[in-house]
Amino acid sequence: MSSEHLVGTSIPRFTFDTPTKPGNDFYALCEGEQPLVMIFLPAFDHPVTREYLTHYLKTYARLRGVRLACVVRSSARTVAQATQGAEFPFPIICDAPGVLYSYLGVEQARGLRSWSFAAQRIYKTAKEQGYRYDSSAPQILPLTLVVGHLGKVLFTHSGRSQTDLPEDCTAIREIAREVTSTLAAGPEGPRTRCSDETLTLPDLVGWDDVDNDR
Repeated sequence: MSSEHLVGTSIPRFTFDTPTKPGNDFYALCEGEQPLVMIFLPAFDHPVTREYLTHYLKTYARLRGVRLACVVRSSARTVAQATQGAEFPFPIICDAPGVLYSYLGVEQARGLRSWSFAAQRIYKTAKEQGYRYDSSAPQILPLTLVVGHLGKVLFTHSGRSQTDLPEDCTAIREIAREVTSTLAAGPEGPRTRCSDETLTLPDLVGWDDVDNDR
């Protein structure tokens, strides 16, 4: 299912838990002039989640003109135990029941439909480190949103593989820049390239030298 129908709608107000603070107001998170990029990932201990959270932490200094929040299918207690209460520089929204995932239509796929070369590498490394997984079980595909004031959805991209999401904070910054510049151009300005039917996230910002499997 395409997520493009979400553009122009608003996510209802809700409260969420992070690993260190319960009951946060989503609309308060959306306040300010800088757009919010929300990236929906699998559970916190999933190899793909760990891989990309590590990328975002290492490149966080490049995140300018935009804010980031990552959503994981894990409880706040589970994440807090795994991180020993360490603070993240960006919010980790913990949604173990998958309420947001269901509301926004985050997709799942089985087997090879969700794979990419990058995912194979990530799983191979994780397996060497002792991680075990059911390769036939449904896998959560990532969803990337750019959200404005009062939860208004400005851009969506439903990943077609487990690694079809922003590579690092530079990619997040460029996606937000593309979206905000298109909005500033108005209805008669150039249209943002945001179709998740034919493009992956690197395509959206014109990166010819980026591996589209990542």
